This record gives sequence, structure tokens and C-alpha cells, in this order.
Amino acid sequence: MRSKTPLALMEQVIMVLVFALAAALCLRAFVYADTVSRDCEERDRAVMAAQTTAEALKLCRGDFAKAERMAEAALEDVDIVFAGSDYELRSGFAIAVTPAESGIEGLGCAEITALGANGETILTLTVAWQEVSGNG
Repeated sequence: MRSKTPLALMEQVIMVLVFALAAALCLRAFVYADTVSRDCEERDRAVMAAQTTAEALKLCRGDFAKAERMAEAALEDVDIVFAGSDYELRSGFAIAVTPAESGIEGLGCAEITALGANGETILTLTVAWQEVSGNG
């Protein structure tokens, strides 16, 4: 009569291999989920910073210097670059604001772009405001 020990040993080796394969797949899924989560976190921060900058620009009715001071005060950890300012990336991403043509008289317009750490565009937002004439 032959011993069944080699058969049991082979079964256990196969089960260890199956569990190792499952663990490798789970680890890969967790690493991918972490990468996606970090990308979404960066995008959410960029959206919030762009929205804050747009609100400051609308509140100042297109006064870039005043809006830049307001936005930088509200967003201390984000680099905000208005047209004509020097650009030096200090944090993970930056917000660049450039004037744009609205095509409508009395309507000011600017384009807000969120730039990632390596210079790629995360999002672009167009903001418009009503310009006040000298008559009030």
C-alpha cells in the first residue's frame, strides 16, 4: 500500500501558491486604489483653489492685484500666478490666471488654470464678472 503523504503535501503546496497569487492580486489592487485616491485628492484641491480664486476675482470685479492678494491670503499653501506675475512653483500645484476676451461689452473675463507639480494642466475654468462703469 502506497503512502498518501506526497499527495497531501502537493495539495498544500498548490493551496499556498493559490493564496500567494490572490495576495499579489489584492496588493496590486490596493496600490492602484491608492494611486487613484492621490490623483483625485490633487484634483479636488485644485478645483477648490480655482474656485476660491474665481470668487476672489469676481468679488474684486477684475482687479487682478487685489484679487491676487485675497486669493493668496485664503490659499496659503497654493501658488497663485496672475498675468504679469513671476512664476515659481513652490507647492504641489499652482493656479495661473490670465485675462480673456468675453466678446461682450461690460463683461470682464479671465481663464483660471490649475497646473500640477510637473506642469500638466489639471483643469481650466473660465470666470466672468460685470465691469462697473464710471456712472456707478
